[in-house]
Amino acid sequence: MPDSIMLSLESFDPLVIAETWLYEIHFLGSDLTNWFVLDIGAYIGDTALYYAKRGAFVVAVEPLPSNYEAMLRNIELNPDLKSRIVPINVAVGPKDDCVEFVCSKAIDGGASMYGNGRRKIKVRSVRLSTLIKEINARGVDLSRYEFKALKMDCKGCEYDVIHEPDALKLFDIIKIEYSGYLRNKTYHELKKALEDLSFKCRVYAHNEFALRIGLDKHGMLTCNKDVKSP
Repeated sequence: MPDSIMLSLESFDPLVIAETWLYEIHFLGSDLTNWFVLDIGAYIGDTALYYAKRGAFVVAVEPLPSNYEAMLRNIELNPDLKSRIVPINVAVGPKDDCVEFVCSKAIDGGASMYGNGRRKIKVRSVRLSTLIKEINARGVDLSRYEFKALKMDCKGCEYDVIHEPDALKLFDIIKIEYSGYLRNKTYHELKKALEDLSFKCRVYAHNEFALRIGLDKHGMLTCNKDVKSP
């Protein structure tokens, strides 16, 4: 990649490469030293590596086992960044349980518990609050970081996570690629919930699909809690 990050050929995805490195739709800052990033929907590890390269400590959460294995291989290709990434193979959802994930191919960036596809795979699911407890149990102390960011690209699970205000309050920045079209929802529900927690939000189109179907159903929502965050 342009910043010298290595990705395996098996995980090559031109859309991901364009969004992460060309358009930088997940950008949080050039220098993320002393940042903690919780990356929900880490896919092949592109965003986890992107953030770690800029100095962040990242917990990369990916539910689909084949995506997760591809992410592990990509992390191994970047040994200088490996110590700053904790991968976790779990889905984030409305309750602590197991859920059925649907995908169309082995390595699938569109896999979702709310989507359509030929393959159905049962995976473990946890609430955001449970996930944070598990992260703490692994020895990751969130309080030691100056800034904490939550990035979500989880194809519909954002509408479940948004109902956990106490967990969301831990973060300074919340960046969501929302997929309301999968659940017949709009971004307004997400935006209101975060604004009620004193976040300031902006909504924008990040790709042609968002422009085609409309911002109500798909786009980026970036919310900052206070002025000290970039």
